[in-house]
Amino acid sequence: MAVALFSYKNRASRLHRIPALIKILMMFSFCIFCFMETSYEHIKLPACFAFSLILFFLARGNWMTLKSLPYVFVLGAFVTALRMFNFLPEFSFNREDFVWGILYTARLFITALACQVIFETTSSAQISDSLEQIEDRVARVIPPVKKLHCALLISLALNFIPLVFETWDKVHLASMARSPKKKNLVSATSILLSELEALLSCLIFKAETKRKAILNRGNYD
Repeated sequence: MAVALFSYKNRASRLHRIPALIKILMMFSFCIFCFMETSYEHIKLPACFAFSLILFFLARGNWMTLKSLPYVFVLGAFVTALRMFNFLPEFSFNREDFVWGILYTARLFITALACQVIFETTSSAQISDSLEQIEDRVARVIPPVKKLHCALLISLALNFIPLVFETWDKVHLASMARSPKKKNLVSATSILLSELEALLSCLIFKAETKRKAILNRGNYD
């Protein structure tokens, strides 16, 4: 069975015992630092990768997770192709953008691995509670912030990430069970479009359900 990306795993690891607020702040800080372009990338990126691996071991991560991250390289290749090929006014290849694309893909993989560890060790309820704590502290200084429900919006966005991958796994597995093994390009494209349509419908329904659940749980006005 496929490993659900960015979904919470109830284990007894050291990272599970760290407060959710610290892990969330660490995740945002790490992602910002990793994507910052510096003059010491040859040192920073290996160090960031080593840090992600340390988090992975501390969380007692499943090695199957690494096999479930091909989208990172697909997305990186797509972004790289857009940057390095110029079609107007004439076709050309930019070597500097190719190097930039390789570094972008490396950063994306490193941060995706780190975020996977954070989401595996932090439940959606812990994320919501931590964001509400931040909002309450900010609201003491800037009271109107409480009316914007920033914690609710960010919590919905973060909790939606594992939901996308979990729903896609279910839709894709159900489609594979009902589809013929031999497919031509037309039928494969039609199946993919049907899967995406089903994914979108499921996500809209689950997003509304999760929004109502968080509203009821947090007593938002």
